[in-house]
Amino acid sequence: MSSKYKSHTDPELVAMCLRGDAQAWEALIMRYRRLVYSVPVRFGFTSADAADVFQAVCLKLIEHLHELKDETKVSAWLITTTTRQCIHVKSLKHRETGADDEFEEPADPGENLEDLRIMTETQQTIRDAVEQLSGRCRDLIEMLYFDQRSLSYEEISQKMGMPVASIGPTRARCLDKLRTQLRRRGIK
Repeated sequence: MSSKYKSHTDPELVAMCLRGDAQAWEALIMRYRRLVYSVPVRFGFTSADAADVFQAVCLKLIEHLHELKDETKVSAWLITTTTRQCIHVKSLKHRETGADDEFEEPADPGENLEDLRIMTETQQTIRDAVEQLSGRCRDLIEMLYFDQRSLSYEEISQKMGMPVASIGPTRARCLDKLRTQLRRRGIK
């Protein structure tokens, strides 16, 4: 995903998606892929079934994004839609097996969904706060904590043009700045 899109808020990405920006769609899907996958995992789905649910939810997002009333609530919409899709898939599987026992929703598929929604919103607030940092701090924090490649200090040193020994102290200063940003946003 282009770093150009990582800095956009959900409402900005939604607006770009609705204008047909394919990279904005990719950014939106990538931003929430873990959230969407986490719901079928909580239902005890296999990887294949979780992938099917993910695909179905992505299609529903494409079909219904224009109906979203509050663009800041993409995560809540995705959790609700994914949960409904999981319940639908579970009921279909139950019918296919012809089991005599009554279909039971997992004991707590939604027990932690509110916690999951809050966690997702907190993560988005953190991402937004990171985006407000200066370029050097933002880049360092992203490489250390958000880059999926788990870059070594040597790789970060090369990419940022700074000595390896400076990464730790710079990280500490940048984290202090991030803490300040987060406090301003109500996160302690």
